[in-house]
Amino acid sequence: MEGLKDVSTEVVDETGETTVDDISAEDGETIENIINIDSMEDILSMDLKRLSPHETRKIQFSSLDMAYAFYNQYAKMNGFAVRKSKILRSKKGETLQRTFVCHRQGFREDRGLTIENRKRERKPDTRCGCEAKFRVHIDMFSQCWWITVFNDRHNHDLLHEEYHGMLASHRKMEDSDIMQMNDMLKVGIRPSQFYGSCANQSGGYEKIGFRRKDIYNQIGKQRLLQRCDGKNALHYLHGLASDDPMMFYRHTVDGEGRLEHLFWCDGISQMNFKVFGDVLAFDATYGTNKYHCPLVVFSGVNNHNHNIIFGGAIVANEKEETYVWVLEQFLEAMSGKSPISVITDGDLAMKKAIKRVFPNAYHRLCAWHLIRNAMSNIGVPEFVGQFRKCMLGDYDLGEFRRKWADMIDTFGLHDNKWVTELYAKRNMWATAHIRGKFFAGFRTTSRCEGLHSEMGKFLHSRYNLTNFLLHFHRCLNYMRYKEVEDDLASNYGDRVLQTRFQSLERCAGKLFTKEIFFMFRDILAKSAEMVVATCNQTYTCFIYTVRKYQASKREWNVSFYPDDDVFKCSCKKMESFGLPCEHIIALLIFLDVAELPKSLVADRWTKNAKEEICRTNKHLPKYWDSHKSSRYSALMFRYMRLSKLVSENGDDFDDHMKQAAADIQKMEAKRGLHDDGPTNSSELVQETLKDPALARTKGCAGDSSSRQKKRKRTQCSICGKFGHNKQTCSFPRHNANTKNSSLGDFHNIEFSDDSLHNDLD
Repeated sequence: MEGLKDVSTEVVDETGETTVDDISAEDGETIENIINIDSMEDILSMDLKRLSPHETRKIQFSSLDMAYAFYNQYAKMNGFAVRKSKILRSKKGETLQRTFVCHRQGFREDRGLTIENRKRERKPDTRCGCEAKFRVHIDMFSQCWWITVFNDRHNHDLLHEEYHGMLASHRKMEDSDIMQMNDMLKVGIRPSQFYGSCANQSGGYEKIGFRRKDIYNQIGKQRLLQRCDGKNALHYLHGLASDDPMMFYRHTVDGEGRLEHLFWCDGISQMNFKVFGDVLAFDATYGTNKYHCPLVVFSGVNNHNHNIIFGGAIVANEKEETYVWVLEQFLEAMSGKSPISVITDGDLAMKKAIKRVFPNAYHRLCAWHLIRNAMSNIGVPEFVGQFRKCMLGDYDLGEFRRKWADMIDTFGLHDNKWVTELYAKRNMWATAHIRGKFFAGFRTTSRCEGLHSEMGKFLHSRYNLTNFLLHFHRCLNYMRYKEVEDDLASNYGDRVLQTRFQSLERCAGKLFTKEIFFMFRDILAKSAEMVVATCNQTYTCFIYTVRKYQASKREWNVSFYPDDDVFKCSCKKMESFGLPCEHIIALLIFLDVAELPKSLVADRWTKNAKEEICRTNKHLPKYWDSHKSSRYSALMFRYMRLSKLVSENGDDFDDHMKQAAADIQKMEAKRGLHDDGPTNSSELVQETLKDPALARTKGCAGDSSSRQKKRKRTQCSICGKFGHNKQTCSFPRHNANTKNSSLGDFHNIEFSDDSLHNDLD
C-alpha cells in the first residue's frame, strides 16, 4: 500500500473540500476488505442509495470507465446527473486524476443575447453552482483508481425517481440498440415506430433507457460520418463483392470529379441471364434518389413468367453515349452474351445505343407507347382503334398491307409524316412482321412499369446513393424470395387434370412450371376446336392443313419432320413464345401422341430451367441465394429458444452474455468487420470523388421551377376580385346576392369547364 500513500499525500484539496482518508490509516483494514469494481454487475449489486463515506474509502476501480459508471449509477439512484469535468495528466500524457461533477455545476455563460434580440424563448436555466463532485486518482503501483474526493452536498432539490432516466447522462443508446435501429431503418420502419417497438420490448417507455430525440441524434451522427456519398456507395458495393466473387460494378467520373454513371449486377443476376437472357427489356424510372438521377433497370422474364432483374444503373443523363456505356458494361458483366430480342419504349437514344452495342438483337417497340403516340399525333379515336388492330392482329404480310392501305385511305393520311415514318419501322412493331421472333410474350413495356411500381415500395426520392443501393438490393432479395415461393408452388404436388387429353396434360404438368402449365392447358382446350383437314407428303416432311371446326376461311399449315420429331406451324407461335400452338396440339391428338416431343418443350419454361447452371457452378445451391437465408433462419430459431431459457436465471444470463460477446468479437475479427473500409479502397475509389450532381432529365421536369404549376390566385366568392376571400371581403354582406347575380358570366365559364371535363370523361 506504499504506492497509495504516495498518491494520497500528493493529492491536496486546496478548496477545503471533504476528502477521503488514506485507507492505510484505517485500523484493521486489510486487502480483503477492499471492494473491487470490475464490471457493471458489481455496481448493480451495491445499494447506492445508502452508500456511506466509510464504504467509499474501501472502493477501488479497475478502470476510469468503471469509476464513471459507478458515479453515474449513484447519481441515477439519488436524483441527479453527471458531467465530466477537470482532468489531470502527467508529462507523458497519462491520465492521473479525473473529476466528475453534478449536472447543475457552474453557471450559464452570458453570450450577449438579451430577451429583446432573441427570436426563440430561452431554455430554463439549469445551472445553479452546485458543488457536488466525485474525484478519482490512479494508484501507479496497482493501476487501480481510488476515490480521493466525494462531495455529496447539493444546493438544489433532487429529482423524483420517475425523472431519473430522462437526464442526459442516464440516457444512452447501446450498440445493440443502434444495430436494431439501423436494421429497422433498412426495411423502411420509421424512427417513431422503432421507439414504440422498444417500449413494447422493454415493458414501457420509461424503461427504454433513451428518448426519441436520442434516436434522431444518432441518425444525424451517422449521416455526418458519411461525408462522401459516392465513395460510400462504391464501398458498399465492394462489401457485397466480398461475399459474392461474381459481383460486377463500374462507374465513371465527370470533369469536376463527381460520380457520373454507376452500373452494377451481382452473381445471381448473371446466372439468371445465362438462362433467361434471351429477352431483355430496359427502361428508365425516376424519383428513386435525391440526385434525381434516372434508374435504368435491366429485366426479363423467368420460367414462371414473372419479372426478373438482371442489373441496374444510375445515370446522370439520357444521352446516346450514356446508354452505349451502360450497355457495354452490361455486355461485359454477362461475359459477352447478347440478348436475342430487346424491347424499349422507343426512346431515340436507346434505339441508337442498342443498334451499336447489340447489332444482332431484334429490337421491338412498346405497343402501348405507339398507341399513345398515335393519339397525340393523329388525335382521331377511330384511327387509334384501326391502328391497334393492324399492329396486334394475327395477319399474314399480304393481309397486313391491305388493311394498312385501307386505313390510310379512310383517314386521308397519305402525306402525314408521322404515319410514313411509322410504317417504315413496321418491322419493329407489327405482329405480321415480328412473327417468329422470340419475345417471351413481351408486347409492351408494361412489365417494366409494373416492376417500377414494385420497386417504388422500397425506393424513395430522399435516399442518397448508399441507402438507394441498400434498398435496391432489399427489393432484389424480396423478388428472389418470391421466386423461391413460385418454385415451391410448381414442385409441390401434382396438377389436377381437367381436359379430355389427360396424357398430354399430365406430361405438361410434370415439365412446366405452374404459370406456364396453366397457359398450356388453355391452349390444350382450344385445340379441341381444331380439325386436321388434309395431308401432303414431301421428301422430308408431312404437311397437314389445320382449320377450325366448320370454319374454312382460315387455315394453318403444320409441318411434321418424322426423322427429327420436329413440328412447325405457319403461325410461328412456338418460335415467338416457346409454347406449341393449338394447331400443333391438334395434330398431336390426331396422330395419337401421348407425350410432348422434345422439340416442343422450351427449357426456359420448365421447372428444371436452372439445373444446368447448378451443375456447372458447384458452389451455387439449387436456389442460389436460399442457403444463406436458411442458415440465418435456423440460427434465429435456436437462439430464440436459448434466449427464453437463459433469461430466467441471472447467473445463466451473465455467462451467456459474456460468451456471446466473445463469439461476436471472434466472428467480426474473422470477417474483417473492424476494418475502416475495404483493404484496397484506394485502388477502387478516388479520394477526391464527389457526390453526383442533380440530374436534369425528361423525368425531372416537375422539379424545374420554371415548369412548376403556378399557385391559383385566391378569388373572393362574393365580389369576384382576386387577392382575398369571402372572410376578409369588404363588400357588404347584404349586397352579396345582388353582386353574385352580376357575376353570372363568371359562373357560366366555370360551368362550361365542368361540362368540358364531363364530356372528356
